[in-house]
Amino acid sequence: MSAAPSAHPDFALLSDSWELTLRADGYAANTLSSYRRALAHFAAWLAVHQPAAGPADVTREHVRAWIVHTRETTSSGTARSEFAGVRHFFRWALAEQETGHDPTDGVKTPAPNDTRTELLKVDDIRALLATCTGRDFVSRRDSGIVYLFADGGLRLAELAGLTVDDVDLHERSVLVQGKGTNRSGPRRRTVFLGVKAAQALDRYLRERRRHPYASLAQLWLGDRGRANLTPDGIDAMLKRRAERAGIGHIYPHQFRHTWADGFRAAGGSEGDLMVTGGWRSRAMLDRYGRSNAEGRAREAQRRLSFGDRL
Repeated sequence: MSAAPSAHPDFALLSDSWELTLRADGYAANTLSSYRRALAHFAAWLAVHQPAAGPADVTREHVRAWIVHTRETTSSGTARSEFAGVRHFFRWALAEQETGHDPTDGVKTPAPNDTRTELLKVDDIRALLATCTGRDFVSRRDSGIVYLFADGGLRLAELAGLTVDDVDLHERSVLVQGKGTNRSGPRRRTVFLGVKAAQALDRYLRERRRHPYASLAQLWLGDRGRANLTPDGIDAMLKRRAERAGIGHIYPHQFRHTWADGFRAAGGSEGDLMVTGGWRSRAMLDRYGRSNAEGRAREAQRRLSFGDRL
């Protein structure tokens, strides 16, 4: 099998300089990683279709063709997010006079996905928790993670980034650092928990005291000699637990959608949901409410039936 063609060397050279600007402007680490990955994907695609083309040679047609390729081989969401990184790179290159034009100028941002995230069933979450009933360190850690996902609606990065000091068992709350940039500062919010979730965290923290790395600030510690649990480790844990519970494939963000749906179905206000979920845009609220909007409307109609009050 022949090796894939190499990207034009100017992409690697300019990418390093571009990253310096991103860091100087205070972009978050996740954004840096996402933007660099997007540019690498674009450069790799260009190497196949226009091997001699460097950043200064890219045209609108190249960008549009790459968007089509990305949308067809991955998703509209990926095309949309990666286009943001590529566009930022070329705007930077133009400002730095590394190119005479911006090939993304006039190219429309790909439309967002209109997908429906499959919600988790209550019985499935219970089955997941049933695999974590042991009194050992791993069982109590994993139980705490599942409860926090289900009861707090945290994003994976938010949950993985928690420290011991972020947990307040007396108030049954966790202090979460949400999405943000160094320019605007971290978006911190307090997430309040139910009794069961707080109890699961309490049991984990008591077991955590005996861990070899108990002095670390990170809340979630690893097993089998590992110091801490990474986001990938949390994702892998959920998949192992799901397989053991016989409920098929799950992924962390399903909990957030399920939590948001449950909050609204129970009568929680949209304003409270935005604050608790850490959203600043009404569009995000609509997105997270879309998965079971019809089901909630059906139940509300039954509950509020005018005819039944006649």
